[in-house]
Amino acid sequence: MIFTSCDDQSIEGPKSYSKQDHGESVFVSSSSALGQVFFSDPRFSSDGRVACSSCHRAEFAFADTTAISRGVWGRQGIRNTPTLVGLHDDILLMWDGGVTPLRHGSQGILAALTAHRDQDMNPIDLEKKLRHFINYKLILNRLYPRHSLAAGYLLSIREYVREVATISKTRDRSAKNSNGIKNNFQKNIINQGLVLFQGKAGCISCHHGPSLTDGRFYNLGLDSVDPGRAAITLLEEDRGRFRTPPLVFLKKTAPYFHNGSAQTLNNVLQHYINGAGEAGQISLNSTEQNALLAYLNSL
Repeated sequence: MIFTSCDDQSIEGPKSYSKQDHGESVFVSSSSALGQVFFSDPRFSSDGRVACSSCHRAEFAFADTTAISRGVWGRQGIRNTPTLVGLHDDILLMWDGGVTPLRHGSQGILAALTAHRDQDMNPIDLEKKLRHFINYKLILNRLYPRHSLAAGYLLSIREYVREVATISKTRDRSAKNSNGIKNNFQKNIINQGLVLFQGKAGCISCHHGPSLTDGRFYNLGLDSVDPGRAAITLLEEDRGRFRTPPLVFLKKTAPYFHNGSAQTLNNVLQHYINGAGEAGQISLNSTEQNALLAYLNSL
């Protein structure tokens, strides 16, 4: 088995290693640094054109700008690409929570790598391909001496994704919210939005904690076709339920919802005002709506 013991978290690698490979220079100072390289290397997909970063784009908080991204051979996915920022170690992965949290290992990376509509890479072929890249092979053998090359590949990306996920934990949210705000009037509007977020609008009932997500699943009345969480639990009560998304760098992660049906935050807000399934319905006047949107755009 290629992936035997691939979830071991006790491995430590050298602080740095660099060597030429096929005309490229790869320098890594840690497992996560190697993972960052793999994250952006499209050669480890079935068509050699799709990397993790093709859909999880750093400039958009590791989300995408399209409602539904395309994977290998132009295959269209079935759900919006979720941000990786704020996915702390204990949160179930994917919109339906079908993959165990990052703390449990590299299953989430494996799921994306092998998914038919994502990278569609056979794990055995991944092992074979890695053997042809001498630099990668040497680094993986040094970082993960007790693992196969494929297992090391997955674990290194997992470590990089864990670093991405903790961005929200290392930021001073209150300091960031005031950064770049030109005047006290704007600050006051944002503060009013925060009060609404935590109070009348009720957003905080699901969006709380360092990443502003409770990690739970709700039916927001968006989609009658996608089974959502029910595909995992096989419980009818979970039909149409999807995980609460983190709100870190929120304005960069449009479009919104699991199906990318909301192009703007105002579209999201109007859905809640009209009624959002299990999340209920909120009532805000136009001034309050503007204040809440100002706060959401400051996240």
